[in-house]
Amino acid sequence: MFDGPLLAAMGAGLAVGLPGFGSAIGSGLGGASASGAIAEKKEMFVKGVIFAALPQTAVILGFVIAMMIVGLISEEMSATAGAWCFGAGLAVGIAGLTPVGQGPVAAAGIGSTARSPDTFTQNIIFTALPDISVVLGFVIAFMMIGQATV
Repeated sequence: MFDGPLLAAMGAGLAVGLPGFGSAIGSGLGGASASGAIAEKKEMFVKGVIFAALPQTAVILGFVIAMMIVGLISEEMSATAGAWCFGAGLAVGIAGLTPVGQGPVAAAGIGSTARSPDTFTQNIIFTALPDISVVLGFVIAFMMIGQATV
């Protein structure tokens, strides 16, 4: 029904597409909050950029997995290898939706830091915590791609 290259290509698409969607929402929320903060305090620009950029981790890790998958695709790829690649893309893709929840944390962190600059480090930690899920999805995807080459 599905051959190896098709499954792998779908996996690569999921690996970058789902995190791209999540990161766009997360960074959009953070960026909107940062825009409001710098209207009142110009010195919030750099801190706002940091908060707005943190949700991009997911799409960067998804992109790495997608590139690894694309590098494996060939006409001789077995359906089993393609399924491993599809699973890898799905693992990092679903985990890569975490920026949807990370964006509101970033937005709140920007507001908190604007009111009380000494909370910057704590708010960065809160904003970075959802990235644990993405990193775990990345590790599993990486391991699955290793199986696809066997």
